Amino acid sequence: MKSRLRALRLTLELLLGRRLILFAVLDAVLVGSCLLSMLLQPEGAADSLFLWVFQLPSLALGLPALAGMVDQERRAGCLDLALATPAAETYFVRRAVAVCLVMSVQGAVVMILGWALDDFSFPLIPTLFQVAAVSTFLAAVALFWAVRLRTSGAVWLASAVTAGLMGPWLFFDPIPLRLKSAYGPLLPGAELALPWLRSLAVLIAGSILFFLYARRRLRRPELMLS
Repeated sequence: MKSRLRALRLTLELLLGRRLILFAVLDAVLVGSCLLSMLLQPEGAADSLFLWVFQLPSLALGLPALAGMVDQERRAGCLDLALATPAAETYFVRRAVAVCLVMSVQGAVVMILGWALDDFSFPLIPTLFQVAAVSTFLAAVALFWAVRLRTSGAVWLASAVTAGLMGPWLFFDPIPLRLKSAYGPLLPGAELALPWLRSLAVLIAGSILFFLYARRRLRRPELMLS
C-alpha cells in the first residue's frame, strides 16, 4: 500500500510539478468552504452537495490537472523518447488514472461525510457510483484530447466543451430533492433509479469509447509526433 501511495504521489508530482501544492491548496479551500457552508446551513444542504463539493472541484481543478499529461513531454522536447518506450501507453494512462483516483477518493470521502452529517438523508450507493463514473469519464475525455491536441490549453477547452455536451448525464445529481421522492439511506426508489442508471450507463459507455480511441492513438505514436 505504501509503495502504491508513493507511486501515486510521484505521478502527481511529475504531472503537476510546482503546481501540485497550489492545486492542493485550492482544492482544500474550495471543498472546505463548501462543507463549512453545508454545516452552517444544514437544512436542505445535501441537495447541492454533489454539485458544489464534488463536481465543481473536479471540473475547475481536475480538468486543468489532466490537460497537461502529454503536453508536458512535448514542451520539454522529450515526447518522442516517451513514446519510444515499450510502456508508452501505460506511461500516459497512469497519469490519467492518478488524477481520476484522487477525484474519486476525495469525492467519496466528502459524500460519505456529508451523508453522515446530514443524518443519512440521501441514498449513498448511487452517489458513490456517480462519483466514480464522473471521475473516470473526465479522465478518459482528457486523455482522448491530450493525445490529439498540441497544447494543454486546447486540451482543457476541448475537454470542457465535451463535458458541456454531455451535461444531461455528466451533471446528473444522484441526490434527490427532499419531500419529492421516496428513497432510503443507501438505495433510491424505483422512480429515481431509472434516471440514475441511464446516466451511469451513458457515462460508462462514453468512458470506454474515449479511452479506446485514446489508446488507439497511443499505439500509433507517429500520429502524435506529426
